[in-house]
Amino acid sequence: MASMWEFLINQLVARNIVRDKFPLLMDDIFWIVGNGGTFTSRIVNEQLEELGWGSEVLDETIFQLIVYILKSEWGYRVRHYMVEK
Repeated sequence: MASMWEFLINQLVARNIVRDKFPLLMDDIFWIVGNGGTFTSRIVNEQLEELGWGSEVLDETIFQLIVYILKSEWGYRVRHYMVEK
């Protein structure tokens, strides 16, 4: 069974994110959410776009995977909300 990281990587590849850019993308996401707050995939996408990643980098599945990894593997206390479109 694939790990959450492998699943996340496959999801990012499907969204045309080049593997060499994964560490930079994850660093930027962690920078965005690292100081806490309330986040949705839309909010994080807006911040990523301001950092030059383009629009809609994360879909809800990718965002939820990242939240799961932050909580389960790194002990972050993450409060997040899914917003219906």
